[in-house]
Order: sequence, then structure tokens, then C-alpha cells
Amino acid sequence: MPNLISDIPAKRRFSVGLIGGGRGSFFAGIHRAAMRLNGCFDVKAGVFSSDEAVSREAAEALGVAPDRTYRTFRDMVAAESNRSDRIDVAVVVTPNHLHYEPCRLFLEAGIPVICDKPLVNASREAEELIRLAANRNLFAAVTYTYTGYPMVRDARARVRNGEIGEVKFLYVEYLLEWLANDPTKLGKGGIWRGDPGKAGLTGALGDVGTHAFNILEFVSGRRCAALNAKLSTTVDGFGLDDTGVVQMEFEGGAEGLLWCSLAAPGHRNGLRFKIVGSKGTLEWRQEQPETLHLSRMGQADLTYRRGASDMTEEGAWCVSLPAGNPEAYLEALAVLYTDYAGALEAGPNWRHAGKTPISDLNEGLRGVLLSEICVRSSQTKTWQPFPM
Repeated sequence: MPNLISDIPAKRRFSVGLIGGGRGSFFAGIHRAAMRLNGCFDVKAGVFSSDEAVSREAAEALGVAPDRTYRTFRDMVAAESNRSDRIDVAVVVTPNHLHYEPCRLFLEAGIPVICDKPLVNASREAEELIRLAANRNLFAAVTYTYTGYPMVRDARARVRNGEIGEVKFLYVEYLLEWLANDPTKLGKGGIWRGDPGKAGLTGALGDVGTHAFNILEFVSGRRCAALNAKLSTTVDGFGLDDTGVVQMEFEGGAEGLLWCSLAAPGHRNGLRFKIVGSKGTLEWRQEQPETLHLSRMGQADLTYRRGASDMTEEGAWCVSLPAGNPEAYLEALAVLYTDYAGALEAGPNWRHAGKTPISDLNEGLRGVLLSEICVRSSQTKTWQPFPM
């Protein structure tokens, strides 16, 4: 069984330009840790904060040279474009409303991009980024981290192999208690997550619902074709939805349900899915990521475990540690960076570089469309088509 940390497909290291990640930035630190686990990426340049002192502090801590610590991402694009040793990829880990411009400028300069989700706040912006990347055949990805878990990929392979038969129903939930009964959160992360000017059209749906939607399509291999949404705000002072329930119809006739919330007491990071087929049901939970449960019609239930010899090839390929040594969120993001290393190594043929499809800008667009279409559905109380 391969070891992700030592058996890297890329033949060289890639230099990263990081946008975001100064003091107080949670997810940028996760990205850097995943890069270290992966072993193929080095942060060589960046704009780490809009506060120059904070940006310089972060650069010094990361060992980034002063002449590659930039005041703005526009300065960074202009300077890096003209360097013989320019960065290989830009990694954007800023709040939602600050995704589009850096992604656009780096793609225009011919520099590949890795962007945190959601990609942008408007579908027209996502479509423009797709056009720019396609015109230059540039690698560009969106970090839907949960698709990097080995047992999620194992589930995907089992659905594709027909182990549960014909897919009939798809269920996903992503519930957190983060915002419930704690008004101080409105002055912390909630100060922008509930702000339409920064978070976009939706709150819970755009924040965690987009992960839930992506993982359901990723595992099932089915595209949502229509939906009927109800978005609600249950927390006083939060400017966007904190809860959403979405009925879905999928290609091939399967039906589905998505439930997301930022205000569900008792749920820490409660992402889970069920894929119901004609012969059985697969279920996975993010808080118990080492196992995948198969309930079979008329037969005993099965529990598949990460690292066991009966994993599928697609799942086993991205296992890092022996069975019994838990892997979780950091390793999942490191799996994505292994995908990215292989894609950057492949150059123009990056789409065919790995064993598992990379969540690219088209997947990012679907996440943006999810928010736009659900808002329209919730406001009109009608079913809405979803482009496949």
C-alpha cells in the first residue's frame, strides 16, 4: 500500500505564493501543514495580510524573503510574473469576497491557482475564471477538503463498482453548533460570515452546505438536476441563513436531501452522507472518518476500515498511515495537495494525471450556483432547475 508522505508522484518541488494566512488565519495554517505533510510545496512568496506589519511577521516566521513579501496581491502578480524563478502556483486562502480578483489576476498572468471554497460569490465571476483557465489550459482547483479522505474515495469507488446497485436516494447533512446560543460569535468569524457583502448570498449554505453538496455529487457520480430549498435564519443578528434544507432531483431519477446548519447544538463538525442503492446503503461520518458502513439488503452489515486489505484501489492509494494510526482532516487536505502536485507535474495534461478527478473551477461554479439557485427557490417557494 503506498505511503502518501513518501511516495509522491511529482518529481520536483513546487514554489507557492500564498494570499492570506497572517495572524488569526485558521485555515491558512491548515493549508501550510498539509503542504508540509505532502512534502512537495514550499511557500516562497506571499501577501499574508492587508496589515503590512502582520504580513511581514508571517513572512519572517515562514522564511519568506523580504523581496518576495508583497504589499498587495496586485504587486505580487506583477513582480512574480517577471521573475525567472516565479511561483509555480498561487494559493488563495482569504475570506470569500477576496477570492475573485487574485484568482483572476494570477490566471491572466499564466500562473495556476488553488483556491479555498467557495470559489467566488457570483456565478458570472466563476464563469470568467473558467474561461481564463481554459484559454491557457491552466491547472486550477478548489479545496473541497473532505474529498481527500480515503474512505470517501473508497465509497466513491464502491458506488461506481455497483456494490450498492442502482443509486436511488442520496442524503447529506452538515451540522455545526458554532453559532448556536453564543452571540459573541457574531463579533468574531460571524462578522463576515453573516455579511452578504463578504460571504455572498448565503451563510450556512455557502459555508458548509457547499461541502455537503460537493461530496454528494463526488461520491455518487450523479449531478443534481433540480432543487427545492428553504433557507432560514434562527439566530438573531446573523445577516444570512444559518440553516438550510434542500430537496434535490438527480440525473437518472435518484432523489436527495441536503440539510445544513451553523446553529445545531450538539454537533461539532457533523458532516455525514448516505448513498442508498437498490442492493444496499453506504454511510460515512466525518467525525468517524476511519470507517465506511455498508448495510446490505437481507445480509449482514459490513464495516470497511481505512488501511485494511479489502479497500478499493482508489481508496487505498491515498492512505498515509498503517491501520490503527488515525488519519483525519490534515491528511485529507494533504491528499488533495498530492493530487495537485501530480497535476502540476503533468502540465497541459493535468486533467488526466490522477486516479481521482480534481475538484476544479467547474466544481467551484456548481458550489456558487447552489447558493444562487437555492436563494431563488427559497424566495419563490418553487422547484428550480440546476444546470448539469
